Amino acid sequence: MDQFLQSYIALMCTAGALQVILAIIAFHNRHVFEGTKTFVWLSVFSAIYSFGHAIELTSTTIDGIMFWVIFQYLGMPFSAPATLILVLQYINLDKLVNKRTLPLFYLIPAISFLLIATNHLHYLFYKTVGIKYVMGAPLLDMTVGQWYVIHGSYTFGTLFIGAVLLIGYWIKTKSKNWKQVLTLIIGIISPITASFLYLMGLTPRGIDPVPIVMLFTSMLYLWAILSTHWLKVTPIAKENIFESMSDGVIVVDLLNKVVEFNSIAGELYTSLKEGFNLNELKGLDKKISSLVINRSSESITTETAIYLHNELKYFQVKISPVLKHGGEKVGNIIVFMDITERAKLQIQLKELAYKDGLTGIYNRSYFYKQAEKLTIASMESEKAVSFILFDIDHFKQINDNYGHAYGDEAIKHVVSIAKKALGDKGIVGRYGGEEFVLCLPGFSIEAGGIFANMLRSDIEKKALNIGLDTINITVSLGVTVLKNKEEFHTVDELIVRADRALYSAKNNGRNAVYIEEDNQIREYFFLAAR
Repeated sequence: MDQFLQSYIALMCTAGALQVILAIIAFHNRHVFEGTKTFVWLSVFSAIYSFGHAIELTSTTIDGIMFWVIFQYLGMPFSAPATLILVLQYINLDKLVNKRTLPLFYLIPAISFLLIATNHLHYLFYKTVGIKYVMGAPLLDMTVGQWYVIHGSYTFGTLFIGAVLLIGYWIKTKSKNWKQVLTLIIGIISPITASFLYLMGLTPRGIDPVPIVMLFTSMLYLWAILSTHWLKVTPIAKENIFESMSDGVIVVDLLNKVVEFNSIAGELYTSLKEGFNLNELKGLDKKISSLVINRSSESITTETAIYLHNELKYFQVKISPVLKHGGEKVGNIIVFMDITERAKLQIQLKELAYKDGLTGIYNRSYFYKQAEKLTIASMESEKAVSFILFDIDHFKQINDNYGHAYGDEAIKHVVSIAKKALGDKGIVGRYGGEEFVLCLPGFSIEAGGIFANMLRSDIEKKALNIGLDTINITVSLGVTVLKNKEEFHTVDELIVRADRALYSAKNNGRNAVYIEEDNQIREYFFLAAR
């Protein structure tokens, strides 16, 4: 026997052995998804074809050759529809494969096997059968019949459809499992090309190259299984679930390098790339990366805030280990759950405990607490503290003439001016209704009076404009001072003193500042002139 032919037979046997190995691996993972079971049968069909063709080439009689050709047809015609079924299952069109349609996929291959097995009775598959010698070995020499054309067309057609579907899926989805998709595409196109060249008489020495090509595709499938976890992870289901999750997901290995992430995570961190070191990820909260590095085998949860589309978003971050079946840790999965609405509600609830709902400044009770802290701190530093109590003049007239909505706008207008004037000099709170109170640490009675009069003047100058209406607003203010800690008992006592000064301002024409000092009340003007 020619050495080339011996090498060819050896390669075909190697292909058959690889296909048996692939069938065993696929059978072991048969519960991963339906396509794995199909791949078992595809590998078995391919192995039957490879071994059958190898033994055919060692046969010396026409009967022996025909026996092994018939044996090959137990596998070869069935491999094409099995490939198409695998593609349908991979790209999530497995609904087309069910108990009713499955027999239809294999109907023509089954008829092909029956017709070649009984060809001597009707010659529909091969019109004539003989022997030709190639490289000193007897090979089957036949003339194709009508059914052979149908069989060949069906084989090429199913493989072509499978390739087109895969290419279309790849283009449409830009699948992250592109290595798996490309493996399937090559596994389909390669046998089609080899078979076409054989039929055109363009192969070396007229030998059918398809079994050798199947050796190459078998090696490719084995590589895909080992390197891309093909058949070990449900491909389309995994990808669909991964991408359809409303949470951002990042998977990292033990070296903290990004293995995979979904589109939501890509939006959160635009510089995120596969193979990227998580510690170098721009914008990632440092506490997250430290938890990923220095964490136990238990899941842990934290929270973070991220600016997304010019809006501050809040996320609950859960870091969990990725484990093999034996419990060995191979990486971590980081899940970002959007809790913005819940976080904002919590913030609002917290603010309600200390903020006034209309104006956003401290409410009365919280102002008292903060003012007491500031007063004690000032006394310990031997600095004076001024308190200013003021209210809007003739506020009832605004409500009566314009309505309560305008009254609310007047309150917010006055507060905005007061906050701007105050800055970080002290604190302001809503005392009640249209009354407001300020605490000014470090302000003497003179400084408190100057500030109060400046605030009075600012409010008087800045009228409230709502639509076509203009409302002129004035305020009356009472100022008091605490000079030493021996005089301090409660904040309420200080505000009562300021209230006495405010009462005088209101009874003396309003739009004025009155000072309370050492139980004496005087207008700010008289203090300035002293």
